[in-house]
Amino acid sequence: MKKIKNIFESIKLKWLRDTGLTILLIAIIIVAFVGINIGVEALNLTDIDLTTEQLYTLTDESKEIIAKIPAEDKIEIYLFDYPENSSVVDLVKQYMKVSDSISMEVTTTSDRADIASKYNVLDGSYTILIVSGDKYKMFTNYDLYVVDYNTRTSTDITEQRLTNSIIAVSSIGETTPIYVLTGHDEYGIDTHLTTLKTYLELENYELKELDLLVTDKVPDDCSALIIATPQKDFTELEANKIKDYINNGGNILWMTEPFSMTEEYPNIQSILDLYGVTIDQSGIAIEQDTSRMVMQSPDLIIPTIESSELAGELTSEGTVLLLDASRLNFVDDEKLEELGVTKTDLLTTSDSAFFRQDMSITTITPEEGETVGKMVVGAELDKKINDETTSKLVVYANNLFATDYPISVASQTVPAVSLYNNLDLVINSVSYIAENEDQISIRKSQEITFYTATEEQNRVVMAIIFGVPVLIVILGIVVWQLRRRKK
Repeated sequence: MKKIKNIFESIKLKWLRDTGLTILLIAIIIVAFVGINIGVEALNLTDIDLTTEQLYTLTDESKEIIAKIPAEDKIEIYLFDYPENSSVVDLVKQYMKVSDSISMEVTTTSDRADIASKYNVLDGSYTILIVSGDKYKMFTNYDLYVVDYNTRTSTDITEQRLTNSIIAVSSIGETTPIYVLTGHDEYGIDTHLTTLKTYLELENYELKELDLLVTDKVPDDCSALIIATPQKDFTELEANKIKDYINNGGNILWMTEPFSMTEEYPNIQSILDLYGVTIDQSGIAIEQDTSRMVMQSPDLIIPTIESSELAGELTSEGTVLLLDASRLNFVDDEKLEELGVTKTDLLTTSDSAFFRQDMSITTITPEEGETVGKMVVGAELDKKINDETTSKLVVYANNLFATDYPISVASQTVPAVSLYNNLDLVINSVSYIAENEDQISIRKSQEITFYTATEEQNRVVMAIIFGVPVLIVILGIVVWQLRRRKK
């Protein structure tokens, strides 16, 4: 024991005090560190995820569905411009461990010009391209998050995007056809609803236009029909085709802007009459409750999201913004029962809201003759056709909230459908009436903070960043000098 003690004393008194040997020791530690990192990198291990929401860990739900992909499928994932150590690369590695049919290539548009040219991948766009045979899905880094600009909270949907896209291009993936009515100056999927179209396609829906004047009926594969602000009445022939669709259990998402129909449209109303509802487009809902409006604009209202199967978690956690909404009127309960219709309110105003028809009035309080009270601006109507068949109508007395209409927020412009939970509500509505739950729906919240320091706070921060390291260096020099003098 005495010899061992002497050895340690020798190390302390001679070796560590010798500058050359100290440098050698540091060099050995650095070489060992580098060697360990190279070894770990060669093992292709995934990073340890210490986040509360497990943002960078593949969920069991994804693993289970990805494991079902046949081994003979060949799914190639190209990550353009992503660094090798990015969280997206690490997540894709986890998919590869679950299925041998998935491969990954981290590359650039210049290194894989052939692929970039074929799929129109933009240089420096951080693009994810998933290909299998003739099928492919492509999106950028901006599509991996949904930001609520009101709560300053971002939602990470990377795993949902990746998993749904991998499924979509695989042999087990199926797309759900949705038709959007045309021919009456409606909002179009390639003009007003492009953002919504993109997100629905990422959820494995296939959107098609439908002109009932050139087709003999609503197609049999139509899982949902979207009617977005028609500005002309349907012909009787078109109305009858839609009624046939309803009587066969067809489901409809109907959205309409106020003042879009300047006169009575009897054929359109004949369809809505089947559900006992009228969209009163003669005015807009005005809020008096300042907590239920944005930017102090009483026509930009935040309705209450009523509890329903369609709304789901949005009821307690979500916020929707409507831009100039009209209102829904219904026949009485007895008449609804005769029609075999069950009504569920989805969106409602506050009790202090009022309905304004004369838009030349600029006051923000109700005038004489203006109706004050709670209004329904979104509803679901289930119509029993027979014991086996039910038709669903989800109707909103607003349409701008689901469109690309540009809104200025925090020095940038975003489409109206991307505000708050507007997109979630529309996608939920489509999924509900199409009776098609997401193959996977994983949204992981991640708090983000937008911070602007005051001048005084900035001085404190700068002092900490630069002053503290300088003090440590000075302290080290003083200690070194004191030790030298003791020798």
